[in-house]
Amino acid sequence: MTFVNNIKTNDSRVDIQVLRGFAVLIVLLYHAKIDFIKFGYLGVDIFFVISGFLITGLLKREIEAGTFRFSKFYFRRAKRLLPALYVVILVTAILAPLFLGSRELSDFKIQVLGAVTFTENIVLWRQSGYFEGAAELKPLLHIWSLAIEEQYYLVIPLVMFVLPRRFLFSVFLLCALLSLALCFYIADLNQSAAFYLLPTRGWELAAGSVGALISIGPRTDSFLRKMFWPSIIVIALAPLVSMASYHPGPDAVLVCLATLVIILRNHRALNSGLIQNSMARVGDISYSLYLVHWPIFAFLNNVWVGEGGVDAPISWRLGLILLSFVLAYALHRYIEEPVRKLDIKATKKVIFGAFATTASLLLTTTGISYAVESEKDYEHIRRANKGLHEKCEFTSDFKSVAACKTSDSPSILVWGDSFAMHLVPGIVGSGADGVIQATRSLCGPFIGLAPLAPQRGYNENWAESCISFNDSVFEYLKGAESVKFVVLSSPFGQYLNDDAYNFKRKNSGIGFETISGGPSLALEGIKSTIDKLHSIGKKVVVVGPPPSGGFDMGLCAERMDSGLVTAGAFKGCQFDVEMHHKKSSDVIGFLKEIPKISNVNVLNFENYLCKDGYCDTYINGVFIYRDSGHFSYEGSTFLGKEMSLASTLKEMAR
Repeated sequence: MTFVNNIKTNDSRVDIQVLRGFAVLIVLLYHAKIDFIKFGYLGVDIFFVISGFLITGLLKREIEAGTFRFSKFYFRRAKRLLPALYVVILVTAILAPLFLGSRELSDFKIQVLGAVTFTENIVLWRQSGYFEGAAELKPLLHIWSLAIEEQYYLVIPLVMFVLPRRFLFSVFLLCALLSLALCFYIADLNQSAAFYLLPTRGWELAAGSVGALISIGPRTDSFLRKMFWPSIIVIALAPLVSMASYHPGPDAVLVCLATLVIILRNHRALNSGLIQNSMARVGDISYSLYLVHWPIFAFLNNVWVGEGGVDAPISWRLGLILLSFVLAYALHRYIEEPVRKLDIKATKKVIFGAFATTASLLLTTTGISYAVESEKDYEHIRRANKGLHEKCEFTSDFKSVAACKTSDSPSILVWGDSFAMHLVPGIVGSGADGVIQATRSLCGPFIGLAPLAPQRGYNENWAESCISFNDSVFEYLKGAESVKFVVLSSPFGQYLNDDAYNFKRKNSGIGFETISGGPSLALEGIKSTIDKLHSIGKKVVVVGPPPSGGFDMGLCAERMDSGLVTAGAFKGCQFDVEMHHKKSSDVIGFLKEIPKISNVNVLNFENYLCKDGYCDTYINGVFIYRDSGHFSYEGSTFLGKEMSLASTLKEMAR
């Protein structure tokens, strides 16, 4: 039995090259932080549909002709993808020690392993936690999409070869719908998993496969004719206009459907014209351009320390766009195309050589990183500050465990999220007579109130467990006679955004409701918590977040201390206190209101870190911060001793 489809599925079609060119261009401009390209990441969704369409069409033709061989297929994919990829990985690995800090270099070594084994999406998913490094600093971040495609390519030949032909269209359509449903479901539970993993992104490739297998009858053809220009408009507006509040979501669905319509219509409007031909030329080098552009901008993101989050000058970014095109052209002409045209057979010797090259690449990367190791263990200095122990980042209800207290009869309880965790070394190091830690990431010290951030995996289920955690802390305090002082700390910003939502216990005490956030609700929540603590005889002090420069101050301090090339609007990793006031005005205003509504004091680190209009991030060789907001272990301990933090908090407690 043969497949029924009158659509060309080879990759020599000009319209497909135009789509490729457009897709890689909007991705490039998005990564270059060109202001009007807000949603350029949707270019990857276009690529997914194209890839699914082309690979399914190729397999369909070979299976029909009886020429398909698994070894031939996989060798051809390796020959097409690996040479250019390996060159980019090798050059990136050689340059990485010149541009990356210690944590970033450590992550990079794992990313190289993920890149050469096509598991990069899984590696990045595992590196996407709250305390992990910023995605924009990872030079091989973009390889995640290639990993998705290669994982799909591992499965699809087997499916098409084994299943009866008459079932293929229905099977791929069903798989696409199931994957889409899973994507929407997982996005509410774990946004990172929905973004990076094949089961939740496979529907986009499967959509292309459906297009390669569909039978185009009169009704379908009429539909494609009607929807072609609306689809062009969707694709053109996709990088400019918000279509959804999360990704992948409805925005990806629209873009994928529009891409599929354009491919199936194969309209002559995309086959000629100056703009179309220019875009098709970009499409010809799209793979090389995709490979080379991101390491360049990731290195820029590492080098540039922008006070207040200010991006590098537009002239720099435009220059790097031009450099990306030059390098992509060279990679395409001298590596990608010549290797593709070579008449290489999948012999044992060639396969062994490919494995040897992969192993050499891994060894080279490891060797380079070890060769440049510093005498200072910067990665250790910038490690996540979780207070007394890793176990003190609670994920369920609070319990008094030995690892999270310094005494069986503690007098101080530190309660809050990661901004409470980072205070603990300073409190303990300044002579506290007993400390117990009750902390959970993002979960501020509010009884009956929790933030919602579904895009980051903090959905209603998480919010309910956060409220339960805070309830359990309060229950513990009711019976903890030795605890006289309670320190409440958080950045508080997650509760103050009027556009965000919070999860709140209903006034009846039974059930929960989702309500708009904002300062009024947050003040009501903190006052209620303080009042409850006072009612059981505890003295309370609130600690605000330390001043922030809006950049990774731990990375900046390392770059300055180690001599790594660094640029940006900063002065010795200091930052302007007025800029901090402007950037954090909502939190500062919130903290000023707390003493007015409750009998408590608020500790402000600005008084200790800022003078003469500037705030320090690096004092006497000590890294005060580990990232853009949290104290390092050493910084917390240093400040604790400098300001006698334990006794200061006790004196301030009311």
